[in-house]
Order: sequence, then C-alpha cells, then structure tokens
Amino acid sequence: MHANRHASHATPIGPGRRPLRARRCFALLPVGLLALALSACGGSDGGEATEPDPVVLSAGAVSSNVVNTNVIPAAGVVPGKVVDSNVIPVPAAVPVKPEAAPAAAAGTDWIDTLVDDMRLFHDGPSAALGSTADGGLGAGWPEARPRPSGWAHARARTHTMADMAHASGGDHPWRVPGPYTGNQAPNTRVQQRDIQIWWLLSDGKWVLGSHHARPSDLMLPLDQAGGTEKAGTDIWRDESANGGGASMRSIGREGYARHMWREASGSSPVPANAVGAVGAFFSRLILDDPNGPDDRDKAHVLSACAGDWLAERASLDAREPQRQNALRMGSGRLKYVTRQWQLFGWTNLSEAQLRANPPPLIGLPK
Repeated sequence: MHANRHASHATPIGPGRRPLRARRCFALLPVGLLALALSACGGSDGGEATEPDPVVLSAGAVSSNVVNTNVIPAAGVVPGKVVDSNVIPVPAAVPVKPEAAPAAAAGTDWIDTLVDDMRLFHDGPSAALGSTADGGLGAGWPEARPRPSGWAHARARTHTMADMAHASGGDHPWRVPGPYTGNQAPNTRVQQRDIQIWWLLSDGKWVLGSHHARPSDLMLPLDQAGGTEKAGTDIWRDESANGGGASMRSIGREGYARHMWREASGSSPVPANAVGAVGAFFSRLILDDPNGPDDRDKAHVLSACAGDWLAERASLDAREPQRQNALRMGSGRLKYVTRQWQLFGWTNLSEAQLRANPPPLIGLPK
C-alpha cells in the first residue's frame, strides 16, 4: 500500500513525496448553466446537529509524479445511472469507546479542499469501474452538469466503495499509485456525517437545501441495478456518541463485495434565483472493536460527494432506479477515507465565488 494513502497534511511525509499544492487557479462551468426558473426555496431536512471533531480539510500527500492540474472539461447533460433511497430509521446505538480525533492541519483552508475536489483526478480506481459499462462515478474527471429545463429539485449524495486492482481505465492519472487491494480490514468502519446541499442565491445569500446528520443503512450494488439493495442493519452503527453520524463496515467485503454505501440527502426545491450550489459531507475511518487490531491502513475505501437533478420530488422516494426522473448533477473526485475527518465536496461555483462568499457548511471545525 502507498505509504501516504492514509496520511494528511498534519503528518510528515517521506523523501520524494510532497503534499497537494493548495491553491490553484480554478474555473468551472459558467454561472449561466445554472439559470434556474423555479420559485421555492429549500429548507432544512431535519438532521440534528452534532459537535464535530477536528476535520482535515485537504487531501493526503501523494506521489510527486502523479499530480495533475488539467482543467475540467465542460460537459453536457448526459443521463446518469442513479438509484434513489429513503432515509431509514436509526437503530439503537451500540456502545463503543469514543476515539479521539487527531488535530486538523493548522491553517488549512477548506475552500482549497472544495477547489481540489473539483479540480484534481481521483485518488485511485473504484470497484465500480469493473461493474458498470461506463465506469460510473470513477471513470472521468470531476464535473458539474447543467439543470435540465423545468426540473424542480436536487439532492446531494455520497458514493463510498473499495478500490480495485486491474479495473478498467488503468491508464487514468490516479493520484495514488497503489497497490489497489480493496478493503482488507475486517475491524475497520467508515464513519460519515452531515451530508448537505446549499444554494447560493443571486442576492449573495446562502440557503440550506437539505441536511442529514446521519446516513441511512442502505447498501447498493456497484452496477446500481434495482432490486438488489441490502439493508445493512447488521453492519451499520449509530455514531452519535462518537463524533456524529453513522458508520458501516464490510464495504467491498464478505456478502457486500459487490456493493457500495450510498446516501442521498433529502430533496431540495431549486430556488428561482439560485446561481450555484455546494454539496458536502465528512468521513473518516474508525475501529469496529476498539480493543481489536487496528487494521485501518488495509481499508482501501474511496468516497466522493455528488448530486442529482430530480424532475420531481416523488423521484427521491423510489428505491428502484428512476433514470427518467434523475440525472447526474455532478460529482467531486474519489478520495481515500483516512483516520482523520475529511471534507468531501462538490460545487459548480468557481474558486473566486467561493472565496468571496464561503458557504456556511454544517460540521466544520469551530
């Protein structure tokens, strides 16, 4: 495994390695792509707030010969393969010993993280590359797609899956050179919290579209075919007493080898005067049994923030694929989940817009 897969900027790096360059000249799609025509404003989706642990806001150090700063190509509206899911009631919490989160990297600018999540390529090949005809989320560069005319809603979502050796598209500029061995960590869980979507309005105000403090327990197949979802109540755990959110084990392992963890926030009506959006969530690796072996370095799990445009509110409630009612809004890059909290983001705004008016994300360190 690459030595810096689970490192952060707060962790020393060895000879020949350097961290990601933080600030980059950055331009995404023009604001005009998001000329929006509906009047309802989004509101909170009811997720309760938790006191967050420190967050590592930039990605880990990578090999110096794989940093890629290519500009994101513009993309048209292409049907995305998406599966809709409901939020499932949270089961009773399982007592665990809370883990002390390492301190966040001093002086890290979280806007850099949003910029890098849209500017840089994926850390490694995801297991979906071997399961979907088009490679799914991990096949291309991060992107932002325009809203189809007349579509009324949107949502943020997460994708979390193991990496995969010999996946299709092996010539892609992966930022971590491998090896890609999948999830070989039976005592490791992936913890996530505070999935959210925010709208920037033309008057400069931010409106919260939706927010879930805790993800659901639904595991979806990598090819996103309907009817083969798994409710992971035996492997899902409430983490409200351990930093917030929920956690899942066995991603890419055991009976879940061909499944991924995917969570969608509640549907958000698109405000009529919205000029852009930001989606985000936070994730880290924790132990299933705090008294067991620490095998987190063997958990090669990737995660990314993405979003969907929805034709109508009802399309969010269906468990079956609704490709006629849901199209990809865009996606950030897949990053390795590490021991420290990381921000995973997606946006269709430029770096200049974000720095001039940062979104008030829920869950950032205070």
